[in-house]
Amino acid sequence: SDGYAVIDVSRRPQQGDTVLVRYDGRMEFAKLMGMAFITVDGEAIEGEALDDVEVSGVVTHTIIDLICDESPV
Repeated sequence: SDGYAVIDVSRRPQQGDTVLVRYDGRMEFAKLMGMAFITVDGEAIEGEALDDVEVSGVVTHTIIDLICDESPV
């Protein structure tokens, strides 16, 4: 929740990719697993609910803000 994500808008999602999606009026990250998106909180978006999903792009990198990190390496 503290940081940034680099999104590739030109790449098509493949199995296991993390993507940024707009669903139910909010933006969130989800993983493509089979014919469903699995969100961070474990919710599965599948079937007819996929009609309401807009994929913004594939996450290629995450950048974590170390100033807010409670356990630096």
